[in-house]
Amino acid sequence: MGYIELTRENAEDYVRSRIDYFAPEDRVSLYEFGENEEEDGDGYVNFVYRLWNQDGKSLIVKQAKDVLKKISYENTPMKQDRNLTEACVMEIKGAIVPEYVPEIYDVDKQNHIYICEDCSNLRIMRFEMMKGMQFPNFPEQIGEFLAKTNFYTSEIYMDAVEHRRLQTAFMNPSMRLVFEIGLFLREESAFDGRREPPEGTDPARIVMNENPWKDENFRTQMLRLRQLHMKKAECLVHGDLHTSNILIDREHMKIIDQEYTYMGLASCDTGYLMGSLLYEYIRWFYMPDHTPEYGKRMRDAVLSYMRGMIETYFRVYSECWDRDAKPMYRSHIQYRDCLLKDFMHEVCGAAGAQVISRIGSFVPLPDFDTLPNRKDQTDACRIAMWTAKYLILNWESCDDIDTFMDMVVKSVKTSRETIAIAHDKDSL
Repeated sequence: MGYIELTRENAEDYVRSRIDYFAPEDRVSLYEFGENEEEDGDGYVNFVYRLWNQDGKSLIVKQAKDVLKKISYENTPMKQDRNLTEACVMEIKGAIVPEYVPEIYDVDKQNHIYICEDCSNLRIMRFEMMKGMQFPNFPEQIGEFLAKTNFYTSEIYMDAVEHRRLQTAFMNPSMRLVFEIGLFLREESAFDGRREPPEGTDPARIVMNENPWKDENFRTQMLRLRQLHMKKAECLVHGDLHTSNILIDREHMKIIDQEYTYMGLASCDTGYLMGSLLYEYIRWFYMPDHTPEYGKRMRDAVLSYMRGMIETYFRVYSECWDRDAKPMYRSHIQYRDCLLKDFMHEVCGAAGAQVISRIGSFVPLPDFDTLPNRKDQTDACRIAMWTAKYLILNWESCDDIDTFMDMVVKSVKTSRETIAIAHDKDSL
């Protein structure tokens, strides 16, 4: 059989030909993800379909193509085998933390398709937080997911030869290149094939995006962080862990879209997610339809996610170390603590780089783009950029979560005060 291009018209027949999931007499319905951007994510999804029968029994089928579903980046290599990489890593991480990863039902290597558990009972975390929803179990869940998947795919636990084989299998050079360029460089962008911003981009945003790169120390720190990112292959990381790739309700959490997976820095997922949470913290300074008290509760919730995620990570990682680290490591607690200190440094730098890359690339950012006032959108971007620059310039001094939280809160506060003064002068 030749190559099959999955469509709305043939998805049901394809699934029935691969697995006995639906009964022959079942009436099967279909939904193509991307029809509802608010519910489905940022709009950069692959070709993903949800199928379900009259009893609500459902599954997901996903195909990777050499283009993204809704946009095309001229200089971004989109390899179709990313889907097989994702399915493989879902099986690996599913064996470690099955409660946090959708179950894989079938993998079709020839057609770059996999079929998996449907988690549509959960919602995308980004959009739920934007609505004011809180998730008290999230810090414990995400901290456990990160700590266990990092630890059990690292050489601290694995046989050294098997770890090297894992490194080879998950080099994923074309997909990680997106971040090696997009996160840390200004002159090239993996997110846009051109230097010119899209038509209609806020002129103030263009100026603010240029400013950090005029600082030679900032450029130096970004290049140092990039070298760490390129050279370390400590464990199997998600690579693109932000709040749009987390499905959640008040009790459950699932991690999706792991096609950027590679063997990388243990800190990169945590740092990337920290940057994503920072947008939400800043957003809730600018929500006029809610009371100031409600906004403060939401900001406090975001800060509690940041702190709780790190505290849980350190606790769970240490428990895994004490129980399952190889004998050559297990008793060396000082070495473990050194690794965790380095982890915190790198989280700080990665969080800053994530923010710089996202705002600086001019791709849509729902957390800020949906603010009702254009001036507030610009101010939120400026605060995020200034805070990110501060994190990057001071990443090596961030030894623990207390320092990180202090850096974030103080930088945002100072940035808001500076902007308020500027607006007062403009009004005179």
